[in-house]
Amino acid sequence: MERIRDVNVIIPTLNEGDAIGPTIDEIMQYIQKENIIVVDGNSTDNTREEVEKRGVRFFTQSGSGKADAIKQALKYVDKEYVLVMDGDYTYPAKHIKDLYNTIKSNDEIDHVIGVRNRKRQSLVYRFGNWFLTKFFDILFNVHLDDVLSGMYIVRRKALEGAVFEMKGFSVESEIAAHISSLGNKIAQVSIEYRERLGKKKLGVRHGIKIAVNIIRLSWRYNPVMVFFLAASLLMIPGLIIGSYTAFDYFFLHVDHFVKAIIAVVLVGTGFQSLMLAILSFASCLLY
Repeated sequence: MERIRDVNVIIPTLNEGDAIGPTIDEIMQYIQKENIIVVDGNSTDNTREEVEKRGVRFFTQSGSGKADAIKQALKYVDKEYVLVMDGDYTYPAKHIKDLYNTIKSNDEIDHVIGVRNRKRQSLVYRFGNWFLTKFFDILFNVHLDDVLSGMYIVRRKALEGAVFEMKGFSVESEIAAHISSLGNKIAQVSIEYRERLGKKKLGVRHGIKIAVNIIRLSWRYNPVMVFFLAASLLMIPGLIIGSYTAFDYFFLHVDHFVKAIIAVVLVGTGFQSLMLAILSFASCLLY
């Protein structure tokens, strides 16, 4: 089988001694070992030994977390395409060709995400991923199905200018936010998803942190949507003041003209902002 030569594969690792060997063995069926880059977050197990005995480039991470690992690995990238892939054996390497063929076939596509079949994930993980993806879709006017997937391919030039200010597992959403903010296309390919080898690292606290970081990213990359959604909250005090004013008027026969005007302004402004946010999102889906 002829291997793909214009792709660098980045694998961030932390204590993946059980999985990194089989993961690299699979990848080397499609990518030559010189194009594989492993950046390790100071593992205390045999991760380094498993990587080095396969002749793959290994770097010890200077920062901490997955985002810093990918940012560091990009310094060593010299190919046109960058494929990021978790080192826990959950993503079958056979899908490298699917992602590569999709981005290679269309010059307008700068990012291809592997959408996982999540049947092997627990209900909590599936719901969390669905919620965070939809939250991202709303704030960034996109229509993605798995923004947190750990397997995706990007054109190297499309990452130029990316700030990489988020930490940890928010790096996937930051890359998608950066690509979408440029007006570039993001494609999706369905992939299989396997049970990981080794201990799980992702928990509920990570999901909460990702949600907070998505809000931070939206303020950087799509402030208009954030402004509309924030302004729509004006309906809440408007409805409270309006209810109070209406109660006094109809039941106590007391007039509050100023409060009534304030309530109408707040509700009207909030409602218009909400409609603008909805229309903005709907127009993106139709596009």
